[in-house]
Amino acid sequence: MPTYRALLLLSLVVGLFVVYQATIHRDRPGAKPLIVLATGSLLYVSVKLIVSVVRGTPTVFVVTRFNPLGAGLATVGFFLLVLEYTGIENPVSERTTIGVALVPAIVSTLALIDLEYLWVPVGADASTLSGYAWEPTSVALANQLYLNLVLLVGIALLIRRGIQSPNVFRLQVGALVLSALGPLVGNLAFQFGYVQFNLTPVMFVVSGVLIASAILWARFLDLIPIGRETVLDQFDAGVVTLDKDHRVVDLNKRCRQLFDVDDADTVVGDHIDEMVADYPTFRERYWTVTAGDSGHESPIEFEGSYYTVEVIPLGPPEETKLGRSLIIRDITEQKRREQELEETKRTLEQSNERLDQFASTVSHDLRNPLNIAQLRLELAQDEGKGKQLDAVRDAHERMEALIDDLLTLARQGDVIEETDAVDLATLAEITWQNVAKADATLTVETEQTICADSSRVEQLLENLFLNAVEHAGEAVTVTVGELAGGFYVADDGPGIPVAEYGDVFDAGYSTADRGTGLGLLIVKEIAEAHGWEIAVTDSEQSGAQFEFTGVEFEDC
Repeated sequence: MPTYRALLLLSLVVGLFVVYQATIHRDRPGAKPLIVLATGSLLYVSVKLIVSVVRGTPTVFVVTRFNPLGAGLATVGFFLLVLEYTGIENPVSERTTIGVALVPAIVSTLALIDLEYLWVPVGADASTLSGYAWEPTSVALANQLYLNLVLLVGIALLIRRGIQSPNVFRLQVGALVLSALGPLVGNLAFQFGYVQFNLTPVMFVVSGVLIASAILWARFLDLIPIGRETVLDQFDAGVVTLDKDHRVVDLNKRCRQLFDVDDADTVVGDHIDEMVADYPTFRERYWTVTAGDSGHESPIEFEGSYYTVEVIPLGPPEETKLGRSLIIRDITEQKRREQELEETKRTLEQSNERLDQFASTVSHDLRNPLNIAQLRLELAQDEGKGKQLDAVRDAHERMEALIDDLLTLARQGDVIEETDAVDLATLAEITWQNVAKADATLTVETEQTICADSSRVEQLLENLFLNAVEHAGEAVTVTVGELAGGFYVADDGPGIPVAEYGDVFDAGYSTADRGTGLGLLIVKEIAEAHGWEIAVTDSEQSGAQFEFTGVEFEDC
């Protein structure tokens, strides 16, 4: 009996250590079920220890009531720990917890109400731990069968995990399997009469030592391999996990392919330098990044492909690092697209530079002789040398307009640099003052505030107003109104033939004698630069109507 009590006391000490370790690491996977397991074990062992002290007294009947609660907590905690450890459920759902704990909870409640629901005392017996002989009821036998089945299922799940896991996790799995087998074997040996005293509490010493070893040396709460197959092995990037001494703990399928590793077990435990000995580029990058835990670095090139190498420290920031995860991503395709985009950008910039140079040349080379011609024309007219020069003046004005439109296309194009809130009605009124004729009329039927580049929209409205005046005459009525999702500009002129709807925005299209053929093209480019849709149709007055949709009305 003294030896038995000493072993029980030792079990309490080990159990308290496990509870302490699980509590300080309670935010890590598996910690909470481990607390339940260790608490149940402590209660179970405490009941046995107290019973051994008060044996043969009525106190035994009070203390023994808590025996099913301790056994139930320990068994349920073990099974929930297995579920989290193997990744079957992480974290374990409330529904699963209730389902597993339901039977032990009912039995523990019955025992607290009346111990004889489980065991009926049949008289004194000096050979037993409690000093009494007991007759188990069917409830007790059913509960014992249920707890043993739960333990066996948990052990089976752990064994399957051990077969699938690399070596570093097999040590953890082995410790957990033995920690469950010990109490199970001890209890069965007692139930079948192979031993005089129930060895279950004694076996908790072995279990506690095994779990403590898993925590301290196998880093059970640090390296718990939850969901490894469903996450890492399906991860497109190469991932290798290293301990704090830079030894390989695990690596996924993509990483094994990258470093030509047939079996993970052949490199687990090796120093990172050994695994990448034939890949100096990666080795050098690993140590460069690790030196400052700087995360991402510039891509590296290896055998015609490009990779990024990221090192992520493992463990809470306030504690010593547990290790690192090395993540290697193949960005060859991304790099190729970036290079193509950069080449396209350079080509576009060069084209824009050439276009701007051309526009500047056109502006300079045409304006100078144009100015001289206009001056000579004025002198000739002043001297009364001919109404025939009116045609020359008209040609000059058309050349001036053409130069302005060409420069607008070349220098502004379809780029919008900045947008703000634009009061469409106010902008239309201001723009109208620049193009209005004595007999022309503007009607504004909108109070919209649109999100746009005001200077570009002013150019758009001015071109449409001029287009209306040129094609409908100086007595035209122009209307700016609202549409669902946009606005329109309409006139009461002759309109545009339906067959020509698709041509009006082409360069050179114009039915006016003095038109440049670029005004509506500029309108289209401004609309598309804002992301608007533009369409032409008949107005209510049978004139032309230009509709703009996809317009944003939010605050800019």
